[in-house]
Amino acid sequence: MGASHNTKAIVYCGVMPKIQFDVLVPDTDSIALAGRFTVVANLLIEKGLMDHGVVVHDPAAKIAEAVEEQLRQTYRDEHEDADLEESSVNRYLIEVDGVKGSVNQVTMIFARLLTPPAELPKDAFLLEQELAYEVPAVYPWTVEILR
Repeated sequence: MGASHNTKAIVYCGVMPKIQFDVLVPDTDSIALAGRFTVVANLLIEKGLMDHGVVVHDPAAKIAEAVEEQLRQTYRDEHEDADLEESSVNRYLIEVDGVKGSVNQVTMIFARLLTPPAELPKDAFLLEQELAYEVPAVYPWTVEILR
């Protein structure tokens, strides 16, 4: 009789990391913001910082009430107690693959869409007072990296 062999195949499934931004954005700007995320993804691919990127926009994502309230309060704090009228929290899920370097670095590049860079002084002493140079976010946001 012949011998019987049991073999196990181990398959490693590559799961693309996802960068999840929840953004308080005016309803009139939400689709355009998805387009800007897509433009950045394409630029990162062209520059060789990642191989693939897909942006999924969900304007009706289930967001915890506490998160939405935090984003609205952040906007009020940074805009003299004004509310962001006709706005909602939209989710922008960016699936990235083949990232060269760190996913955190790529995440911060995408975040530049939401928070403009601050003009920093060249003087080291003045630079120590970094809070004085913070620039408010265009749209309040949170980010999470899902793996």
